[in-house]
Amino acid sequence: MKKLFILVLMTLCAHASNLDDTIKSYVGASKYESQKNLINVLFSSPKSFMRSDGEVDSIKVMEVLKKNGLVTLLYDKPVQLRLAFRTQSEPIVFLQIINETLEMMGYNYFLTNNALRDQAGFVWEIYLQTEHILDPIAFANALGARGCSITHIVKNNDHYWFYDIDSRDAKLGAKYVEMGVNTPLGKPLRPYWIDVREAKEVIITAHIGDQWFPDVVFFDANLDVLSDTKSQEATKTLRLKVPAKAAYMKMSDTVMLDNIKRGLTLHVK
Repeated sequence: MKKLFILVLMTLCAHASNLDDTIKSYVGASKYESQKNLINVLFSSPKSFMRSDGEVDSIKVMEVLKKNGLVTLLYDKPVQLRLAFRTQSEPIVFLQIINETLEMMGYNYFLTNNALRDQAGFVWEIYLQTEHILDPIAFANALGARGCSITHIVKNNDHYWFYDIDSRDAKLGAKYVEMGVNTPLGKPLRPYWIDVREAKEVIITAHIGDQWFPDVVFFDANLDVLSDTKSQEATKTLRLKVPAKAAYMKMSDTVMLDNIKRGLTLHVK
């Protein structure tokens, strides 16, 4: 019984140590010391902030820190923020989802610093100029809507954050269109992405006031290109067979999206 007690005690101490290190890295050493009493109260049950595999639950920790005003999400001035994202799954779908999620959160301009695939997975690292730290909780919620989950967050320094992401169940933000009816898609701010996994044929119609130069690509579930239709001639209606194993269709304009500013209409069979 004594040995069991000592083992449990050692496990709890290890949890507390890992948790303390994580909290300190997220809030900074100075704030950690000045807010030590509050932190001790908030994290008085270290085990509840650990996952079943013994790792710290980064999102749970960050939620508590953010709720209690202990994590800074704004810089004093614009800085070069470095972000890295790692997955063990298919990188093409992963990249598309990270891109879409960052854009949705207002990060439209960034530079790729590195993209590397090895035994540890695929890592994409970017730089962006900003006054705002990427909000980990908002980012986690946005990724969750795409079937992804953040498994680990590492803050290497004030300007460098690393995210481990489980994207095994990733899904693109593709629109599902009802079969057998004409569906107006509205003005595009970016290319249309359509879920065509149940479709056999599509009929795409441009507005009478627009001049559409088609750029239509079909992809499989891993975003490998199955077919690509482009035209340098203005087109009002385009009928296409959906390739076997197609999961997504991207529709755009060969020249510029403003050519279809009144929106395309899609009929799926």
